[in-house]
Amino acid sequence: MFPTIRTWSFIIFMLTTNVAVGQQILEQYILPQVLEETSGLAILQDTLWTHNDSGNEATLYAISPKGKLLTKRTLAKQHKNIDWEDITTIDKRLIVADMGNNFGTRQNLYLLDIAFQKNTATVLDSIPFHYPEQTDYTFNQATPFDAEGLIYIDGQLLLFSKNRKTKTTELYLLPNSSKENKAAKKIASLAVGSLITGADFDSKSKTLVLTGYGKSNNQFLYVIRHFDLETAAKATISQYTLDFNGAQIEAVCVIDENHVWITSEQTRKYPAFLAKISI
Repeated sequence: MFPTIRTWSFIIFMLTTNVAVGQQILEQYILPQVLEETSGLAILQDTLWTHNDSGNEATLYAISPKGKLLTKRTLAKQHKNIDWEDITTIDKRLIVADMGNNFGTRQNLYLLDIAFQKNTATVLDSIPFHYPEQTDYTFNQATPFDAEGLIYIDGQLLLFSKNRKTKTTELYLLPNSSKENKAAKKIASLAVGSLITGADFDSKSKTLVLTGYGKSNNQFLYVIRHFDLETAAKATISQYTLDFNGAQIEAVCVIDENHVWITSEQTRKYPAFLAKISI
């Protein structure tokens, strides 16, 4: 276990240079037990929202900047949490990505477009999609068609895959509504060297941040400054090695170009936690 707040330095290794610089974990808080499998994180109207992943309730949880549970919104019974993996915002709505596909067998990947109305969460649209490159849906532990990261950028939804075989992340544009073409469109592949578990984008500073993990449960942040869709394949990536070995960091939310929130689900070494980090 750890104190409620931690502050210390860790090392950042740049993928494009050999320069290492110190950073700080500014705050850290234990999350309620109900969020032991926290998997996505977003800010909507100045409130942090998160959710759990596969097999848990189809529920969104509001938490304070100190990790306290503020309220929750459970979707109507017809909506399930098959494997919710990330969350992002469009205007005053939340987009939840039910796209976890650990073994490449799912043929029902989709997004949920959710609006809050008084004390309820209403699903405005359920948006199915598929990978046009995938033709085989048999059990595959090294499937490249699994994803845990989602952002909203330039009026479009962008998915980040976790490729267990190549340790790359593939970038796919997704439909914004169920009326659009349901095929995801691959636009780039980034050699991150790990498995990507979360994503967020700050439209003001054009800062993209990804979370991921590698061998021996090393935890990473990846930061791309001035990110845009046209030059995504040529992006310069900075890799931050976090001092959270043994955690399972599943989500990130950009506060501004210099700070992010992250959450980790419960592991043998750590309880589920929320942390604020400088980048």
